[in-house]
Amino acid sequence: MTHLAPTFFVRCRGTQAALPSTCALLCLLCAAARADEPTTATPAAPSAAPVPTPPPVDPLAEPRELVENAPNTKENLRRAIALYEARLADAGLPATKRADGWADVARAWLRLGDVESTEAKKLEAYTAGRAAAKKGLALVPNHVESMFWDMANLATTGRTRGVMNSLFMLPELRKGLQRCLELDRNHKLAKQTLADVDHAVPGIAGGSDERAEKAYLELLQRDPGLTSAMFNLAKLYRDQGKKEQARSWATKARDAKNPSNPNDWRKFDRNDAAQLLKELDR
Repeated sequence: MTHLAPTFFVRCRGTQAALPSTCALLCLLCAAARADEPTTATPAAPSAAPVPTPPPVDPLAEPRELVENAPNTKENLRRAIALYEARLADAGLPATKRADGWADVARAWLRLGDVESTEAKKLEAYTAGRAAAKKGLALVPNHVESMFWDMANLATTGRTRGVMNSLFMLPELRKGLQRCLELDRNHKLAKQTLADVDHAVPGIAGGSDERAEKAYLELLQRDPGLTSAMFNLAKLYRDQGKKEQARSWATKARDAKNPSNPNDWRKFDRNDAAQLLKELDR
C-alpha cells in the first residue's frame, strides 16, 4: 500500500490543479528511503535471574541439635524426645531417616536416665529407650544404630540394677553388641561397650580386665582422639590400683586437643576425667 504525503495546492495559468509541490515530492522520497533502511531491533530486557530454591528443611534437625549440642539437661532431653516422636509420626519420611531418628530417641532416653535421680526413673527411661530403638529396627531390620542404642540401654539397665542382679542379661547384651560389629566392624561404641562389660563383670561370670584393656588400647590406636575410651581405660587402671597409669589417661581425656566427638567430650568426658583426677589426688 502506497503512503502519500499531504497534497499542497498551487495555481497554474488561472486554473486550480491538485499537483504535488516540491516539498511534497521530497517527503515522498524521504519516506521511501526510510522504508529501505534496516530496522534496528529494540534490545530485549534482560531476563530476571532465577530465584534459587531453598534447601529442604530437615524436620529432625531441631531435636537432633538438642541431643547433640545443647546442654545435657532433663528439659532439653524431654523436649528433644517430644519433638522426635511428633515428627517421626510422618510416614512420608524415608524409612532410613525415621530409623535414624528412633535411634537418636533411644540415645536421648539413655541420657535422660543417666541424669535422673532415682533408680525407678532411671529404669523407666532405659526401658523407653529400648522401645524407641525397636521402632527403628521395625522400620529397617539390622539398622546398626538402633541395634546399638538398644544394647546401650540394656547395659545401663544392668549397671543400675547391679552386675550380680543382671547376669541373666549378659548373653543378650553380648550377642547384640557382637551383631553390631558384624554389621559394622568399625563401630567404636559397640567395641567400647563390650570392653566396659568385660571390666564390669567378674571373671567367674565371663568378664576379663585383660580383654577390656586390650580393646581400649586397640580403639585408641585406631582413633587417638576417642576420649570416652581414654576415660574408661583410666577407670580400669584406677580399679586395678594403677594410679599413675590412671592419672595419665585421665589427664589425656581432660586435656584432649582434638577429641573425635567434641560434643561428647565437652559435655561428658572432660568433666568426668577432671573428677577422676580429683579422686586420684586425694
